[in-house]
Amino acid sequence: MSGVQFFAQARNIFPDAVRILLTGYADSDAIIEAINKGGVHLYFTKPWHEEEILLHIKQSLSKVEIMAENKRLVDVIKEKNRELTELNKTLEKKAREKTKDLLIQTEKLKESYKKSQVILDGIVRTLSKIIETRDPYTSGHEDQVAKIACKIAREMGLSEEQILFIHIAATLHDIGKISVPSEILTKPSALSSLEREIIKTHCKVANDVLINIDFPYPVAEVIYQHHERLDGSGYPRGLKGEEIALEARIIGVADVIDAMASYRPYRPALGVEAAIEEIVKFKGVTYDPVVVDACLKVYQKAANKIIEKNLLSIN
Repeated sequence: MSGVQFFAQARNIFPDAVRILLTGYADSDAIIEAINKGGVHLYFTKPWHEEEILLHIKQSLSKVEIMAENKRLVDVIKEKNRELTELNKTLEKKAREKTKDLLIQTEKLKESYKKSQVILDGIVRTLSKIIETRDPYTSGHEDQVAKIACKIAREMGLSEEQILFIHIAATLHDIGKISVPSEILTKPSALSSLEREIIKTHCKVANDVLINIDFPYPVAEVIYQHHERLDGSGYPRGLKGEEIALEARIIGVADVIDAMASYRPYRPALGVEAAIEEIVKFKGVTYDPVVVDACLKVYQKAANKIIEKNLLSIN
């Protein structure tokens, strides 16, 4: 079999293994095919240095440990969800059997709901922390995207339930980067085309990780879509227009705003104005025009508040 076929079969047998490609050929197409079909995480071309390979193997072992811990957390979350489901079933049964105690049972159901919200919030915070440990340079990015996305959603008049959904998805939108080598995430220069392809896999990885968690909303699918664009130029599936969930369109705009306005290892912060110019320039092309308009109103309101505050301090 070819090297690509070997990696593909190895991936099926040991999906959690870290696959490193050593090759004497620098054929980019073949390497990209190995990444896509065989799930190759790292590659080296001749000549390579033993010390460098050993270093990457050690880093890969650390990555496997992180993924194992993540699986453990997912299992804990599943068990907590199961316990919560059983608790709700028990409370519902008691409410039906004891109609005279309806008020008491209702209060218990409310308490159960509060507990479920606490558990859900803990799940989201735990997974978000995993993201930050992988990429310290973008620490806080998920929280900022969530704040911006929720403000846009409120400006659009969405329900509080939708806003909660958006907050959860935005907070976890980069969870898939746990599979991206840290040297790529923290690289102080522009990424190569191959490295960009590796980065793009984080949407699917996020979907694979989160789809097993019984969220009350389709969080995994929205995160899967947050890099899709109206004209089909996004990734990973090239979705267009209404094929993209509204929540994903909102998070996509919020992600661009914070990413461009913030510092990155390979460039200084470009500022909010540059980010606004970007979404206005491609309004209706790559970005939802309704979402862009709502975003502009959010930042206009913020600007007006600053102006009012300055005027009050002067007076």
